[in-house]
Amino acid sequence: MKTASSSFAGSSLRAPDPLTGLLTRAVFRELIDNQIPQDPQAHHRFGLIMLDIDRFKVINYGYSEHCGNLLIQEIGSLIHQMVGDQGEVGRWGGQEFLCLIRGADRETTDKMAERLRRAIELMTLTADGYEIHASASFGTACFPDDASSAEQLIAACGAAMYQAKNTGRNRVIHADVLHGQVFGLGKLLDLALREHRVVPAYQPIVDLRTGEIVAEEALARIIGVDKHPLPAEQFIEAARQLQVTHQIDRAIILSVIERCLRLRHITRNRAHFVNISGNLLRHPNVVAEILGSARSACESCEDLSGVTKPLVIEVTERELLHDLDATRDMLRPFLDFGLRLALDDFGSGYSSFKYLADLPFAFVKIEGTLIQRIKEKRVRTIVQGIQKAAVDLGLITVAEFVESEEVVDIVREIGVDWAQGYYYGKPQIDDHT
Repeated sequence: MKTASSSFAGSSLRAPDPLTGLLTRAVFRELIDNQIPQDPQAHHRFGLIMLDIDRFKVINYGYSEHCGNLLIQEIGSLIHQMVGDQGEVGRWGGQEFLCLIRGADRETTDKMAERLRRAIELMTLTADGYEIHASASFGTACFPDDASSAEQLIAACGAAMYQAKNTGRNRVIHADVLHGQVFGLGKLLDLALREHRVVPAYQPIVDLRTGEIVAEEALARIIGVDKHPLPAEQFIEAARQLQVTHQIDRAIILSVIERCLRLRHITRNRAHFVNISGNLLRHPNVVAEILGSARSACESCEDLSGVTKPLVIEVTERELLHDLDATRDMLRPFLDFGLRLALDDFGSGYSSFKYLADLPFAFVKIEGTLIQRIKEKRVRTIVQGIQKAAVDLGLITVAEFVESEEVVDIVREIGVDWAQGYYYGKPQIDDHT
């Protein structure tokens, strides 16, 4: 397989992806930047194809990580051979690949994506005694028709790929299909971020034994031009598709740090939970900025800041990479600084227990739909099992979506430590925001 160093010799980051031998994310991004002409009048075009292996976690955990790695290698090799001299291929991250097709218009780009889709669908991988079949979801975009910058083009391609996954997988969708819906929200997000209208709403977390507020979770909101808040569920999927969740994470966390510092004498013993996306972990410059702000705040607190910091980084299984070593390395700056980790929506995915075994979580937030069904005998048994595992591992459990006194009594009886939900309070935006 052609490596990154041979296919893009002009880059200062020549080491190929260690698993596939393809261009790395950093090198490929540099390659796309170099394809954008300096002269806006220049007649230059190229196509971009982003693909993601469908249901990869089923393969990676249902069979083995070895099978998952072999599948990534085989698909990487296949698409590299098929693209050939028409362009370049890189591993964008995890089970995602990106292809640049030189001189291609929409028709050429989409035809190549469809050829790749069909080839992957027909491929059979034999590994560890299994015959493994796979498919992939594709997003395509073209310069200059769909975007005028590298960042916009990648976001458009990624949004189209996520739409392909959300509408059934194993298909090709071009970016222009999304202009009305996703890109409308994208414009809203862009304006809100630039005008500092992406703000946290805080929901209390209560100790079930004492009834005291021991923590709070910061939930993203957009303050509309009409001053009404827009909840995250109305924009977060578009942000994910456009790959701007790291910007939302940045805005929320910096606001939480400011609040933590301002209220340090009142809430000195409270934990402050903040959600982060996998996208944030791929932006080390943003992580460094966040930690720099946190460090300055802790220095201002003097004796109030101990080894363990009040900020808790909350992640979901969906946002974690399949490569646990890579995930651990990306989380290490937070851990080294003294922040703790919470695994959110525990009980909703394929491999939650595996993450508990391999990553240093301090908190487990039990998936809200389980708590809503806690009166059902089978569900209660599941939650009891989660609680027992958490106790054995020395983890603090948090029940989400607690909305009635009856549910409070049940989760307290099971032994759950903390709880949050409308029973204790709805998320509220800080007046100082």
